[in-house]
Amino acid sequence: MDLSERKKKILSAVIETNIKSDRAEAVSSKWLQEEYLPELSSATIRNELNALEEMGYLTHLHTSSGRVPTKEGYEKYTHELMEGKKLTQKEKEVIKSNFSNKLVSISDIIERSAKTIAKATNYASIVYTDKNENAIIKDIKLYPVSKTTQLVVVVTNERVINEIANLGTNDENDLNAASGILKDLFENRPISAITDQKFRDKVVTKELQKYKFVFDRVLEIIESNNNNYKGNVSVAGKEKLIDYPEFNDAEKVKKAVSVFESNDLLLPLIKNGNDLEISINVGSSEDGLEDCSIITVSCNVTGDQKITAGVIGPMRMDYSKAISVLKEVAETIEDAIGGDEE
Repeated sequence: MDLSERKKKILSAVIETNIKSDRAEAVSSKWLQEEYLPELSSATIRNELNALEEMGYLTHLHTSSGRVPTKEGYEKYTHELMEGKKLTQKEKEVIKSNFSNKLVSISDIIERSAKTIAKATNYASIVYTDKNENAIIKDIKLYPVSKTTQLVVVVTNERVINEIANLGTNDENDLNAASGILKDLFENRPISAITDQKFRDKVVTKELQKYKFVFDRVLEIIESNNNNYKGNVSVAGKEKLIDYPEFNDAEKVKKAVSVFESNDLLLPLIKNGNDLEISINVGSSEDGLEDCSIITVSCNVTGDQKITAGVIGPMRMDYSKAISVLKEVAETIEDAIGGDEE
């Protein structure tokens, strides 16, 4: 629905005032007239507020109260009326400083990104990457745990696999020797390659035959973990939601936290955004986050793998600031990874 320039200005003023309010207060025509629109009379502003309410963009909580934006009002604002907000040089430098140390793995990137976004926006953040079938094995270690069990540690470029198993030997010399052989065989190979039957048949040499049981068991662990692995997720700042008046109800907080603790509920909400394009979902459909909005952006990591980063905050979040932070983080990740590859 097209709006006149005056209605656009008034709707933007109501929303931006509501966003800045510590207590999500309704906005009155008198306030708008004094602070934003001195050229208009209070009567004119009231008429426009009434019209915007009839259109579904505003509502009021009490007969004599001012207006607050509706879900439809925020959608109109974010898609048509919102002006971009540039981060200050200092804000950009703070974000980049969080990635100045060497990025060790995908999980390291994801964790740093989530913490950086949460701190810069003061909203909850979630950063996610899909499972990468071409994750590269970097190291394998085998450690004795008890008389019958051993710890298998497989380090890849995106995660660490840990599992207690029975490898058939608890002799430390045997475990060290087997670790060395397996590392030589698997190092710098993608998981998809080492789980291929042709690879297994090819590498089971006379030297390896002594440790064939260990070899088979470690491969089983890697393959099983890879099949069950859904992706790498890091959440930060979920406690920040309770700072907002929308979540001053204990039951609401409990429901919201339960969503953050379930990847099955959380991940579908942020699987949007393509190649630095922003996706905005005003008013989540997920029970417990229906008073929230979700903004996501995606960036390339390696090959066809990408990271999706998002913020989850109250529906009256500072969308423009959050978008600027997400874009800066995404661009910083791509620059940092590109620099590492060189």
